[in-house]
Amino acid sequence: MQRSWHRRTVIGSLLLAGSGIGALPAAAQSAAAVKKLAAIPVPTRESAMRRAIAVARRNAAYPFGAVITRIADGHMMAEGVNASSRNPMLHGEVAAMEDYLHRHGNRDWSDMVLYTTAEPCSMCMSALIWAGIGGVVFGTSLAGLKRAGIDQIDIPAATVIAASPFWHGELLGGVLAEETDHLFMRGGKG
Repeated sequence: MQRSWHRRTVIGSLLLAGSGIGALPAAAQSAAAVKKLAAIPVPTRESAMRRAIAVARRNAAYPFGAVITRIADGHMMAEGVNASSRNPMLHGEVAAMEDYLHRHGNRDWSDMVLYTTAEPCSMCMSALIWAGIGGVVFGTSLAGLKRAGIDQIDIPAATVIAASPFWHGELLGGVLAEETDHLFMRGGKG
């Protein structure tokens, strides 16, 4: 198991108090991982997450919103909001991926980062891995969603990543979690 962590570039900055998720093993924090997402200036990350929050407000009951930006310059390439009442697979992340495909085709995924208001479920994280996206940044953890009364499959994104040795992307959690937690506590079911 530890050896497989060396093959992944996962950022273990999931240390927000009460997030329900601890830091990933030190081996998971490779130098390459820290460089890519950590190189994105904090104001740029926060701006992208606030855009995801704005998109999420389109679905008050399930405010799962996502945006896809270019890693190099933060330019927004796509967005999506949970539309699972129409199609059970259209979680915010998948909806953003669909928007990206419509706008840009099935290319350049490794140059992109997806910002999402909540930790991707196992379905969404798997889709992002299969696409080869360069990074995933989330606000609220699975534990936070459960506290808000929103049912979740209890498979953390890091577990999906651990089962995907071919993926070379990065994961960063807890970005603006206080704001995203509030969004789910107000709008979430429960």
